[in-house]
Amino acid sequence: MAFENPFSTRFVRPGAVAYKLSLGHDLAGLAVRFETIGRAGQIVGPHGSGKSTLLADLIRLWESKGERVLLIELHDGQRRLPTRLPDLARTETPTLIAVDGYEQLSRGAACGVRRFCRRHRLGLVVTTHCSMGLADLVRCAPSLSLVTRLVRDLLADTENPIADGDIRRSFHHHEGNVREVLFEMYDLCEASS
Repeated sequence: MAFENPFSTRFVRPGAVAYKLSLGHDLAGLAVRFETIGRAGQIVGPHGSGKSTLLADLIRLWESKGERVLLIELHDGQRRLPTRLPDLARTETPTLIAVDGYEQLSRGAACGVRRFCRRHRLGLVVTTHCSMGLADLVRCAPSLSLVTRLVRDLLADTENPIADGDIRRSFHHHEGNVREVLFEMYDLCEASS
């Protein structure tokens, strides 16, 4: 049987691996918090901190409870939505809109999304690198212990000898960017196979 790297994209992309919440927190608790803050909130954190992964987990939870979530993913340099929001909402009939990369929108586009959601009584959850004026749903700040747990979980079914020192060095080198740590773990696995 050929070696399959446990850090391949298909195993670590958002939605493929569960977000590792810090002890004392769970997805159900975040869903309750979302309701208490008025169904409009932001997931804040730096690059590679797990915002998209957490959002994917929350979307699965909400959809299992009957929400119809419209996910809009923005990429580098997108200052406006890819399609007019009323057109998207008409075809998807969402109860909640999720925008991954909300900070990339121009101020006018971001305000337009919020206004649209208020007017149509839709929930709004966004991921962002900095506060965008919504209530914090959660702030993502990966710790070395959480990243070590994630790496160990991904390695659970392998005999690959990645040492804790390798994880620690990578975590500090990449300043806590989990995505970059996982890329480096991929390279280490490839080198040792």
